[in-house]
Amino acid sequence: MTELPPHVEDRYRRLAEQRRWPPETETAFRASVDWYRALEDDPGPRCYYEYVDDEGLLDKGARWLWEAVILDGEVVATKQIEVPSTGLSRRYWWQHMEDDIGMLTDQALDIDQPGIASTTQSSFYELWDSANT
Repeated sequence: MTELPPHVEDRYRRLAEQRRWPPETETAFRASVDWYRALEDDPGPRCYYEYVDDEGLLDKGARWLWEAVILDGEVVATKQIEVPSTGLSRRYWWQHMEDDIGMLTDQALDIDQPGIASTTQSSFYELWDSANT
């Protein structure tokens, strides 16, 4: 495992304590953090996607945005923004993989799914920079 910045290390230590993870769960979680961090650090190209819940399947009007890389033919999110209909947005990435409200998706994005559309890097980062976590 790679060394994490102190604030990230502290956050994940508290998360493990709060959830009472056994050592093997904490080790597996840290391995995931390292994997996503390596993807983030890779200088390869990025693609950006957005999904808007227009039909109310989960939260009518909510939005999800992703920064992703192509890995072995799959679209893998490295950053995610959730904007619920209440408007209080949250962001997830290797430094904040999950919390009590949500998490960075651990599944490849299905960009052929109805409602998922390409977006721009600038649109993504405008929201990313204003998100709450």
